[in-house]
Amino acid sequence: MRESCRAALLTAGIALTQAGCVAPFDGPLKVSENGRHLTYASGKPFYYVADTPWQLLASLNSAETREYIDIRAEQGFTALQLVATPWSFDDTAARWDFEGERGQARFNTSGDAPFFDADGKPPQETGDVRFDRPNEAYWLHVDAVLAHLAAKGMAAYFIPLWASNFSRHFSADAHYAIGKTLGERYRLQPNLIWVLGGDEARVSVGKYRRLLRGLRDAQVTQLITMHPRSGRSSSDHLDAELDFHSIQERGTVANMVERLQADYSREPVKPTFLCETWYEHDFDGGVFNIHRTGTTPAFRAHYWAARLHGGFGEGYGGWHNWLNLEHWREDIARPGARAVATHMRTILEALDWHNMVPDDDQLAIGGNAQVHVARSDASRSAVAYFERHVGVRLDPAWFGGSAHLTWHDPASGASTATQTVHAATEIRPPKGEDSVLVVTPAQPAR
Repeated sequence: MRESCRAALLTAGIALTQAGCVAPFDGPLKVSENGRHLTYASGKPFYYVADTPWQLLASLNSAETREYIDIRAEQGFTALQLVATPWSFDDTAARWDFEGERGQARFNTSGDAPFFDADGKPPQETGDVRFDRPNEAYWLHVDAVLAHLAAKGMAAYFIPLWASNFSRHFSADAHYAIGKTLGERYRLQPNLIWVLGGDEARVSVGKYRRLLRGLRDAQVTQLITMHPRSGRSSSDHLDAELDFHSIQERGTVANMVERLQADYSREPVKPTFLCETWYEHDFDGGVFNIHRTGTTPAFRAHYWAARLHGGFGEGYGGWHNWLNLEHWREDIARPGARAVATHMRTILEALDWHNMVPDDDQLAIGGNAQVHVARSDASRSAVAYFERHVGVRLDPAWFGGSAHLTWHDPASGASTATQTVHAATEIRPPKGEDSVLVVTPAQPAR
């Protein structure tokens, strides 16, 4: 990278594309013509797989942030899901104790608060925050992070105000103010997606609509969605106002699939995806009972099932990385990240994933409650995720007469077995744990 470009990124927050350093991010992202996934501005399908380092903008310095983004990009992530501000505007988050971990409070690592009070000083209490008085030093850092993400071809799922922490403390007019302030600053940021809400139990729909009005009055050019609480979809609260829907679910796979299918069948058609689910840890359960061990089928099943039942993407999470990133160098190499962002993506991008629809009518592969199947009528191919070592019926007629089967280990991405089927038969995975099956015509479809 040329030194002038590096300086623009690190000191002035100027987008790398404006400095002439890299090809611009092909944004803003759009909804596909069939309403099922996201595309670049050019119409090319955008494969969405996100990490959830919610506090990245406040918890790491500039050098650490670039390193974090570079590693996630190399692993295959195409987006980061971020909160624009620290977890609290007072010292509340600093007093949390989640397995000995604290939240990021008041300032970023340079000691900059995101907004000033009415006197132009860092606020002492949450109620002192004025969203129409941004602290330029804080937002220049955010500018630089968004620019580096764009340079790496990554999008930002960007939440202006984490609702479960803040909405009850601020008026509807204050919500409008932060929407207008940030909307005016980032209305042309090509790799940004605006996100209302954030885990709120008693959803402040009226306040969300005011924040949205602030964004609209700022004439933002990007897509807008909402981040719901676990066990819900954004469609439970808002619909017409949103460009696509987001689902958070950590129940059973069946519960998650049912919730996603409800969105998938809504009219008018809009994309939907699994924005948050289990966080990878060394053990199951833990704080809030949101952990799963990343090397287990129980961890992988939600991601695969969501994608094959019509979700356009997934939000992965590592336990420490969502809260404050104090141990991010230990957590960033966890195996679940590669299982989702590297291996799952590699398998699906070898196919026309964007043409795939849930095989609910079992045209491609016979049914089993623990087998999740999507098919592409265009390429006559199918993908199945087996939660368990169970059998299904496969008739190669739909694949053109003969079907080529390739089995993959979803933990490593490795191909474990291949075979060709010429007549209807029962098939089973070659190993005892979860498996992924890719079925393609053994000869080109006519």
